[in-house]
Amino acid sequence: MATTVLAGAVGGAGTSFGADGSPRLRTVADAADAGGGKYDVTGYGITMSYRPDTRTVRGVTVVTATAVEALDRFTLNLSGPTARSVTVDSKPARSFSQTGAKDLLIVPSARIGRGARFQVRVEYDGSPGAGWLPTTSGGGTAFEGSSSAWFPVHEDAHDKAAFHLTATVPDGWSVVSVGREHPVRRGSTGATFRWTEPYVDPADLAVSIDRFTVERSAPADGTPVVNAYAPGLRKSTKPLADRLPEILRFLSRRFGPYPFRAAGNVFVQVDDDAPATAPQTRPVYLGAGNEQFMTLDAVVHEQAHQWYGVSAAARRPEDDCLAECFAAYATWLWNEDRDGVDLDARYREQVEAERDDADFWKELYRPGEAPGINEYGKGALALHALRRQIGDGAFYRLIGQWPREHRGDYVDWPQFEAFAQKVAGQDLTGFFQAWFRGATVPADQYLWPGTLTSGPR
Repeated sequence: MATTVLAGAVGGAGTSFGADGSPRLRTVADAADAGGGKYDVTGYGITMSYRPDTRTVRGVTVVTATAVEALDRFTLNLSGPTARSVTVDSKPARSFSQTGAKDLLIVPSARIGRGARFQVRVEYDGSPGAGWLPTTSGGGTAFEGSSSAWFPVHEDAHDKAAFHLTATVPDGWSVVSVGREHPVRRGSTGATFRWTEPYVDPADLAVSIDRFTVERSAPADGTPVVNAYAPGLRKSTKPLADRLPEILRFLSRRFGPYPFRAAGNVFVQVDDDAPATAPQTRPVYLGAGNEQFMTLDAVVHEQAHQWYGVSAAARRPEDDCLAECFAAYATWLWNEDRDGVDLDARYREQVEAERDDADFWKELYRPGEAPGINEYGKGALALHALRRQIGDGAFYRLIGQWPREHRGDYVDWPQFEAFAQKVAGQDLTGFFQAWFRGATVPADQYLWPGTLTSGPR
C-alpha cells in the first residue's frame, strides 16, 4: 500500500527528475487533499499499439485496485495521450478530466466503498508525454519514472503491482520492457509482444521500441536473459552484454541471490550525454553509442541497482545513497576482484585529489534534501572507509544481508545505520556523522580507519 509519493521520480539509477530538476516530497494525504484519493493498485493490464512513423500510441489500460478509504473521486496519472473513455467497474465514469501536467481526475458513477476492489478501464491515444525519448534510430523509450507518458498509472506512489503489457508494432520493430518475455505473435497488423512482471513499482518500469536485434539466453541458473540492441549498437555493446552472467554471479556473491526472475540489458541511443537507467530486471543505456560512457563498469553499476535501488529501494530522495553509493562501490569491488586493483591506493589517491573540493564533501544524507552527484565519488570512498572500519567479514555480511532482508521494501538511511551497527557490533555514530551526515573532510580517525593510512603502504 502506498505511503509516500515522490513528485519527482527517484529511480534505481538514482537520477532524479522534476520540474526544476530536483525531487519534491509529498504524502498520500496530500494527494487525497488534491482530489487524488487513497487506493492501492494491485495490477495493470496494458494493451497498446505504437506507430513509429507518427510517434503515436493507442491503448487500453485496465487498472485493478483496492480503495484504502471511500472514494468519491480519484486520480490516475497520464501525460501526453488523451483519455477518450473511462469506465469504473464496467460503468461509464460520471466525469473524467485531464488537468495539470499529468493528472487524470476520475469521478465514478457511484461511490467506491472503503476496502472495495474496483477496476478502471481507460482508452487513450496520442503522442507520449514527458519522459518519452525518441531514439536516433527512429524508435522511442520511456525510462524509469516516466510511466505516465504512455499509460494511465498510479505514479510516484511507492505502489507496487502486477504488470502485464501487450504491445503491437509494425513488422520489423520490437518492444522490450521489464520482466519476462512471452512468445511473439505475428499477424497482418504487425508483431505483438507480451511482457509480465508480478510485482513492480511504476517508477521502475521502462518500455523501449526500436528495430532491435534481440538476443535471448538462459544462464546456468535458468534466469532468462534478454539483450536488445538498437541499430548500429550491437557490435560495440555485445561484448559487454555477453558478460552479464559473469557480472550477476559476482554481484550475487556480494549482495545475495539475484532478486528477480528475469534479466538483461537494452542499448539505445538518445544523445551522447544521456544517462543509463536501471528499471526492474533490465537496465536501459540511453547513450549506448557513446563509447566513452559505455563501459563494463557502467553495466556493473546499473546491474548492482537491481539489489540496491530497485529491490531494496530508497524511501525518499534523501535516502538515495542507498542506491547510488552502493552501485558506485560495486564497480570498485568488481575492479578489485577481476582486475586486482588496490582499492586502498585508489582511496588514498582520491582523498588527496578531492581534499580541497568543498562540493565533493557535501552530505550524503541530509533530511529533506537529495544528495548530489558526489554520491558516485564520496559515496564509494565512504563505503570503503566503512569496510576498513568494521573489517571485511562484517562488511560483506552487511552488504549481503541488507538487500536480502529488505527485498521488495522501501528503506531509509537511518535504518541502514542501525542495521550496520547491529551487524558490525560497533558504535558507528561518529563514523556515520563524519562520512554521511557531515559536509567536510572527516577527521583522521574516520578518514584513515583500520589498515588505511595517508601515505604509501
